[in-house]
Amino acid sequence: MELRDLKAFVLLGELLHFGQAAQRQHVTQSALSKQIRRLEQALGAPLFERSAGATRLTPLGEALYGEACEIVSRSERLTRTAREVLDGTRGTLRIGFGVASEQLVPAAVTAFHQRHPDVKVELYDLSTHHQITLLGEGKLDLGFCRLPAPRNWYAQPVLAAHFVLALPAHYPADATLEWLCEQPLALLRRDKAPSFYDHLMRFLASHSLHVRTVLPVNNFAAGLAQAAAGIAWTLVPSGTVISHAHLQIKALQCEDADWQVGLIAPHAPTTALLRDFCAQVAGMSQTMSDSAP
Repeated sequence: MELRDLKAFVLLGELLHFGQAAQRQHVTQSALSKQIRRLEQALGAPLFERSAGATRLTPLGEALYGEACEIVSRSERLTRTAREVLDGTRGTLRIGFGVASEQLVPAAVTAFHQRHPDVKVELYDLSTHHQITLLGEGKLDLGFCRLPAPRNWYAQPVLAAHFVLALPAHYPADATLEWLCEQPLALLRRDKAPSFYDHLMRFLASHSLHVRTVLPVNNFAAGLAQAAAGIAWTLVPSGTVISHAHLQIKALQCEDADWQVGLIAPHAPTTALLRDFCAQVAGMSQTMSDSAP
């Protein structure tokens, strides 16, 4: 049973006139008759009663007509959806992001939605390590991750990030890293963000710094809460939304405290949706760079 034969059946069932139906399909009446006969042979009985004066549906034709209409309608919706996805006007994007990009991502998605209102965007707050795992498994389409990306992956740099110190209000305003390392540090557990943790360990080692007391936390918000409560100091990525008023916030001003965040994927964007989103982010990244002091 072929879909084109079902379409002929639906059209003829609507018009009940071979000449009009053939004209609507841009085929000859004999070609239309062959389509109907082929379908009738597949189903095992006639679908139409033909006479000199009229064409009517048989009881079988009447029983099957509604379902045939639905099948044809679904096939047309399928074709339309495929065309819209390929054109970039419909579909779903699954995007991972981390703390360093948590201000850029909502702005990028908002701007993208204004141009593509029928596209669904799913956001997943994950570390670089966990994003790369899901990207490799095909469970994410794009990820805002710490660079460099895995070898041979697509990578589009989008912003610079750096370590930010969050200190309790009662700490000395001129506290040095050496002094801070004598105080308790609220530190994100390595399994939560391996790349961040390893970078911080390398940074401390390169400056011959050793933290005396580490208080492991499950997320950056918990570390900030401990700092605001005066229990410990903490480090977070730039871009982190800090809502605690009782904190001293200082950026680490040294090259090895910096890193790049990029939009990455296992392969270069192949669909219109992915290409348009990457272009949207690139434009916003350039604007942010141009406006930076």
